[in-house]
Amino acid sequence: MNAMSTERLYDADPYLRAFDALVTEACPADAAGKILVVTDRTAFFPEGGGQSPDGGTLAGFPVTDVQLRPDGGVVHTVEIGQGGAAAGAAAGATAGANAEAAAVAGGIPEALLPGQTVHGEIDWGHRFSNMQNHTGEHILSGLMHGQYGFDNIGFHLSDNSVTLDVNGHLTDEQVRALETAANEVVWRNVPVTARYPDAAELETLVYRSKKEIDGPLRVVTVEGVDNCACCAPHVSRTGEIGLIRIVRVLRYAGGMRLTILCGRRALASVQSMQAQAEAVSHLTNSPQEQIADAAARLLAEVEAERHHVRELEERIAQIHLESAPGGNAWVFEKHLSVLPQRALVNALCDRLPEGGGLCGVFAGEDGSGYMYIAGGRGADARTVSGRLRERLGAKGGGRPEMVQGSVQASKEEILRALSEL
Repeated sequence: MNAMSTERLYDADPYLRAFDALVTEACPADAAGKILVVTDRTAFFPEGGGQSPDGGTLAGFPVTDVQLRPDGGVVHTVEIGQGGAAAGAAAGATAGANAEAAAVAGGIPEALLPGQTVHGEIDWGHRFSNMQNHTGEHILSGLMHGQYGFDNIGFHLSDNSVTLDVNGHLTDEQVRALETAANEVVWRNVPVTARYPDAAELETLVYRSKKEIDGPLRVVTVEGVDNCACCAPHVSRTGEIGLIRIVRVLRYAGGMRLTILCGRRALASVQSMQAQAEAVSHLTNSPQEQIADAAARLLAEVEAERHHVRELEERIAQIHLESAPGGNAWVFEKHLSVLPQRALVNALCDRLPEGGGLCGVFAGEDGSGYMYIAGGRGADARTVSGRLRERLGAKGGGRPEMVQGSVQASKEEILRALSEL
């Protein structure tokens, strides 16, 4: 380890939650209220290998980002603004220092100046969730590689989603079998180890890697399932994952993307889906095991009702057409959807005199406003939307043959405006 590098404590002990270290560098970040801090050792995992960085605190200040420099130094982005200084003072007092430990020197709290010893604490909930999900991804990728010869060509583990891309396709049945096989690895509770093989072992070791690695190679092994080059912390036995779920499959040319949830995230997903299933069960008055059939029946009933409503709307439109005058005609109807509304406008236009005229259908009522469609024959229908916009603040527009929009006004106000055309 050179003088600029940081000892990565998570390599040897991914379960380490707290540590003490010496600050070697500190400087203000570009963003106000943030300091970049490098220490001689750290348990914070920096962003890398497709995984988001750890969070937590350093000297009592929130750590909002962690990055690895090319020289091996681990850079912690520390938030000192918005109450951060008070947190640093509290941390200093806990360590036996006085409030001066949080005094700012050149924009940097004294507790974070080079030469100071700082106490770091990892956000363990976030770290352990990442360990569960990353190890679960290794199991799935290892099984696909071993059974189908697929390579993992992409991996992303954020605080919200976990995706892995492979260069091959599986059927829905094969995806379900893969998920079952992955959980069987969890149930067997096999060991997961991480080590740096020497040159002699690397010559014969078969392992997965998405890229060429320059420098020491760290290999994570899921016993009997997978060897993969990886820099991230993992659980020590697969049983700690608890559950692996494949929640989405996106197939594209040349491969597919699996969205997965493991451990706590998988449990939260199952609990949410259970709550949804229970709600649907109550709404459909059916057992949870039969909610799909119940939903299908309801959709069929809704479609039948829609068909009946369309028939009624067509009858209403026909009545309006038969009673409309031969010239300019303005029809008002409370319940009329867009398709029969447009069909009625077309029919009214056909009845306009050769010399020209305008017509329109307004669906709605005075309290809630109207959706309108208007047309013309030998006249520009845009004069209707223009007049309604000018006099009543209506919205809408269209072509000379037909316009549509909405207006918040009473029937009387609309007719008064249109009477002036």
